[in-house]
Amino acid sequence: MKTRADLEALKRELSQRINLLNNDTVFLNMPESQGRIQLLVSRLEAVELLADNLTLLDWVFNDNTDVKRADLVDQDKV
Repeated sequence: MKTRADLEALKRELSQRINLLNNDTVFLNMPESQGRIQLLVSRLEAVELLADNLTLLDWVFNDNTDVKRADLVDQDKV
């Protein structure tokens, strides 16, 4: 499974690419440019959701995790 650092790096790269493309007038004049930017924005939102729920994903997919179900619902451990 990817680490939090991997997800943060991907978030940074996607944000930079979106900003770069939004400032590229040649790219923006292409007919499919807005669709491609929107796809990258959707990916960024998905990565942010994954990063926010990495502990939950670890509990779901990792049989050797130290995370307990009680930890997932304990407001002091969130």
